[in-house]
Amino acid sequence: MSDCMSICKDDKKVDTNEDLFLKVQDFFDRIEESKYLQYRDGQRNMAYSVVDAIENKQILLIEAGVGIGKSYAYLIPLIQSIKNNEQFEGVIIATSTIALQEQLMNDVHKVAEMLELDSINVVLAKGKNNYICRKRLNDFLTTTGNEKYRYILDEVLKKESIDRKDFEEISDKLWKNFNVRTCSQMACPYYADCKLTHERPNYKDAKIIITNQDLFIQDLKKEEKERLFQGNRTVVIDEAHNLEDKTRNAYVLAMDKRYIESLLYRLYSSVSDYTENYLPPQQILEQLTNLFVTLRSSAKNEIRKTEGSIDNYFDYSRVNFQCNKRVEEAIKQLIISIEKILQEIQKRSTMDYYKIDKKAFKELECVKSIMEDILLKEKSKNIYWIDFADARGNYINLTYAPKKIDELSSKLLSGIHAGVILTSATLSSGKDNYHYYSSSIGLDQIVGKTVLKDFSQPSPYNYEENTILYCPQNISSPKNREEYLTDTVQEIRNLIEITEGKTLVLFTSKSDMNYVYEQINRNYFPFKIYLQRDNIDVKKLKETFEKDITSCLFATGTFYEGIDIKGESLSQVIIPKLPFPIVDPVVDYKASQYRDGFLEVYLPEMITKLKQGTGRAVRSETDTAVISILDSRIHDYNLKYNNLIFESLPFTHITNDIEEVKSFVNKKIK
Repeated sequence: MSDCMSICKDDKKVDTNEDLFLKVQDFFDRIEESKYLQYRDGQRNMAYSVVDAIENKQILLIEAGVGIGKSYAYLIPLIQSIKNNEQFEGVIIATSTIALQEQLMNDVHKVAEMLELDSINVVLAKGKNNYICRKRLNDFLTTTGNEKYRYILDEVLKKESIDRKDFEEISDKLWKNFNVRTCSQMACPYYADCKLTHERPNYKDAKIIITNQDLFIQDLKKEEKERLFQGNRTVVIDEAHNLEDKTRNAYVLAMDKRYIESLLYRLYSSVSDYTENYLPPQQILEQLTNLFVTLRSSAKNEIRKTEGSIDNYFDYSRVNFQCNKRVEEAIKQLIISIEKILQEIQKRSTMDYYKIDKKAFKELECVKSIMEDILLKEKSKNIYWIDFADARGNYINLTYAPKKIDELSSKLLSGIHAGVILTSATLSSGKDNYHYYSSSIGLDQIVGKTVLKDFSQPSPYNYEENTILYCPQNISSPKNREEYLTDTVQEIRNLIEITEGKTLVLFTSKSDMNYVYEQINRNYFPFKIYLQRDNIDVKKLKETFEKDITSCLFATGTFYEGIDIKGESLSQVIIPKLPFPIVDPVVDYKASQYRDGFLEVYLPEMITKLKQGTGRAVRSETDTAVISILDSRIHDYNLKYNNLIFESLPFTHITNDIEEVKSFVNKKIK
């Protein structure tokens, strides 16, 4: 482990503000007086480490198992600092889910009450996509012409709100049609009445700002004087396992065929007048079409390598494409044409009566540079991929981001002038092994700050008595898709019958999920199965499943994390296939930087996702659960990599015998 690994927490007073340490220590000594908390060793240990990070302006990396109460572990020393230290400038807490942000709003007030702080100024800074854009809503209603959506505008006016939380009945898919994307400020016809613009909270006076990681990172990229969140505030990044992706998202750029065409038309228009019909040559428009059709075809072929049927291309993000001879030739032709056009436009712009569109000219130069970078392949400065812009896969975006996200992340974290706490339940792969996570966000490149990689604080829950991990060996390998799916259908059906419903099944692909759902429902099945669909709100689906005690839920993606279901409604989690990254050029690039990319990248990525998924099973001290992993490859990987997967999970009762599962269920669940 790290050379900065802490050794003993209970004796930790060195390099620590003694007053803050003693006050936090006193709080935990008197914790039995609290009406909200019960004593947890891990919570106390973590709180002491947070004290160090606050006072010594360190970067603290600490994994906190399920049930530790990590939000209290960092809020207690932070709010104690607010109460007793007038020089303490406050806190920014950045998470990746709105659910945790809203929970933290409540937790802050509970901790303030426990610390006898009469009032505390805390604000929730949500991303702009959580608000309705009146202009986009008006455009949406006009474009669709569908009166059934008119009620949305009526509700906006009635509620005098544009906040997502006040429109829970609207599905996520529908919401994306009219939420805020970009803001034209005073050029917008609704600017004068825009609540997002004119009713933004006063962040300057807030002692605690709770926000999302996307907004925080975008703000951190700006010059200090231009930032939304001012001051040398201590930073907590909760759900920090998402930090690498969130940082990359902050630097992602994309272009499509229509964008490049618009640049061409803007340029030609800027150096022509009404007396001539001066338009981009048909040749370059055809070259653009040819390139994007070729890229689309290559991306679809990449998906078909791993998927049987494709229901919705929106389900696939960061899709690879092959820079083969056909793609290379299409790019080379486009580069030549763009170069000719830039020279031609530059020449015409020397005439006194033309004013070139400098912004479009510069952006077209950038397009040319991007095309040249793609041709460099392994030596390119960016990673490139395809994102589909519609469900049928007709329209695509060529998307790209810098390769060296670790360097960018390191620079951002180094620029924070106060302590930084990075925490999550899933930061390590293997016992206390933060290597993969740490290198991915550049912690080994931090300048001017100490990085403390602390011992993982294990969950206080009794996994030995209350859980069983079932990993059968008689299921066909996923490499043999038809046999694997046939075996999986039967095994899932049997396992659901054993627990009499109460099951969450987490798939890695929607095509597998839909197939299993259809096969199980072909014949009579006594337990209701809810299916995650595009037009169903995740929060509502979770609540419906939770209330219907003997039901099952088949889900993907978002249900791997952030879903908290306590009690008998969830007595089993089934993971049919190990959640390795699928067709992902970002992970492919990272793996290419190591001699053994599978061990150094693919396995840690999968383990992190697996920990998140299996972590849905036990959410309280009294929960009991069966966790079933049906991918028989887990035994091969454990044998080859020194039991790494099983050691990363908290479960100690592991079996491949279905009779043991039945016995456990009869004793603990029924």
